[in-house]
Amino acid sequence: MRSPTKPSSSSPSSQTSPGDFRYNTKKTGGLTPRQQNLALLAGLSVALYTVENLIPLPIPWLRIGVGNIGVLLALYMLSPLDGFFVLLIKVVIGSLLSGRFLSPFFLFALGAGIPSYWIMVATKKLFGRWFGPVGVSVAGAVSHNIFQLAIAYLIVVQSVTIFYLAPILVVLGTVAGALIGAAVRSILPRLEIDKPSSMAKIADG
Repeated sequence: MRSPTKPSSSSPSSQTSPGDFRYNTKKTGGLTPRQQNLALLAGLSVALYTVENLIPLPIPWLRIGVGNIGVLLALYMLSPLDGFFVLLIKVVIGSLLSGRFLSPFFLFALGAGIPSYWIMVATKKLFGRWFGPVGVSVAGAVSHNIFQLAIAYLIVVQSVTIFYLAPILVVLGTVAGALIGAAVRSILPRLEIDKPSSMAKIADG
């Protein structure tokens, strides 16, 4: 007489906790986990970027940059190239949605956003032992403001007097970068990211 077969249970190494955002190994709708996370972060960045740009300010280019929350999360959760992809999607799609594509605003955002992003990548790689998301974000925000100032000098003002604004922009960039970095630092632990154990889960699965 055959004994009833017990349902097999998945080993702990092949299971993914509900909060394991980055390393969920199950495909959904034909997308890989990386693609799902990338799409989610890109959508988050576009939404925050678009909403912020629709808020009128006395000086259009001086904003906190809440859309960079998704960019910084992608840098820490995925890879530098994924973060760069989120940045490009944020600027291009966000500018299209806000009606500013190929405008001076778009040139400022893209022209300053690309180099300042790679400064964040370099800061994380070289000084990640000492600088967390807050320090990396401050480096990106300050450099972003300086690059915007340089672009304004090249295509708008063309007077060295514009660089008198540099100290103010450094202070504003430090404050904005610290706020964005603090937000990302508070979000990351909630996603329960543990790279070594999560990578082990993938290997065992």
